[in-house]
Amino acid sequence: MTESRKLNLFAWAIFFYLVMTIFHKVFVAVGMLLILVLAFYTSKESFIAVFKDKKHIFLISLVLTFVLSLVVNGEGEFNKIKYYIPPILFTAAFYQYGPKISDQWIRRIVFWVLTLSAISSVVGFIAVNFDYHILKFKFVSTPRNRGAFLGIMYYSYTNAIICVMSAALLVHYKKFKKYVNLKLVIISLILNLIGLYFTYTRGAILAFIAGFPFIFYYTNRKTFVSLFLAGLLLASAVLYIIFGNSGLSFYRFQPNFISDNARIVMFKTAAIMYTKKPILGYGFQNYQEPCKVIQDKYDLKPRWCHFHSHNQYLDAFALAGTFGGVAFLLFFGSWLLTYLIGYRDIYLFSLPGLVTFLAICMTDTPFYMSTVISILFVLYGMLYVKRESN
Repeated sequence: MTESRKLNLFAWAIFFYLVMTIFHKVFVAVGMLLILVLAFYTSKESFIAVFKDKKHIFLISLVLTFVLSLVVNGEGEFNKIKYYIPPILFTAAFYQYGPKISDQWIRRIVFWVLTLSAISSVVGFIAVNFDYHILKFKFVSTPRNRGAFLGIMYYSYTNAIICVMSAALLVHYKKFKKYVNLKLVIISLILNLIGLYFTYTRGAILAFIAGFPFIFYYTNRKTFVSLFLAGLLLASAVLYIIFGNSGLSFYRFQPNFISDNARIVMFKTAAIMYTKKPILGYGFQNYQEPCKVIQDKYDLKPRWCHFHSHNQYLDAFALAGTFGGVAFLLFFGSWLLTYLIGYRDIYLFSLPGLVTFLAICMTDTPFYMSTVISILFVLYGMLYVKRESN
């Protein structure tokens, strides 16, 4: 295969894995297949270079611990492991082919990410607030947290990440103007913010607030600190409205005792689960059944168990034990540290995206959702692309 064909394969793999996943989750499988094919054309030197990186060692350790927790416990879900295997291989392809990908392909990928996410927000907004799906041409009954384009941008986690990175592209437009259209960035950001607020969940909105100050982390530390403190103040006000029995409410920011109390009891359950099996936990994605047993035993109320604990950090320790929890923290911690102590142009938008993801992890488990993983690991792969914007 010629070098140009390999580059096209690399670009198509990103296109399906990232862009088309927003359209429909079935395209994750297409992107994963292309990634696996590309792995055969990636040089041994590229694999060695990436696999020597501590971040990648931590990622591999995390995935291997997930597998080991399943084998040892005999319970859990092997199926979800598949989402983490291709990125391990794909990162070496980023190292080898990323610097050579054409500007045209970058513009195309950015265009469709922004366009499809904006369409998703519009469709979701109308479906949730007017009970009509404009693409299916029929009336629907859509819960507030599922009002996405073809049901894919689930719980708006991808929306929150795209929003904060779009805002970063807008603020630092001069750095990226050869790759993006200013009008498209502005229009898609407005539509996605409307969708984020009127259609989706409080956790995603708060995560957007958490990630927003980091847009200025590299360029204006005073602005960063000011926005960071303002974000803490705003988040505190929201938490006071939700948990402080203030009697206040503001659309999405209002008490929801069913959701709030359920999350608190699930957090407590996950913490107890970790103390019961501190080495390898209860098995990857095996929260629901042990949760019922523990809540009955310790009389935790309200009785509420889901397939995860609604906190990614607690989930990692409860379901993969100390080994999995520490590997999770080391992987994302080392990745975040790379951003905080270094600088490259792509960090201007990818740092806010990662911080938004990490904030979402406080109130849910986006690491289990294919659309979030698609964005997350493309951002991870970008760490190894040495190309700089002019």
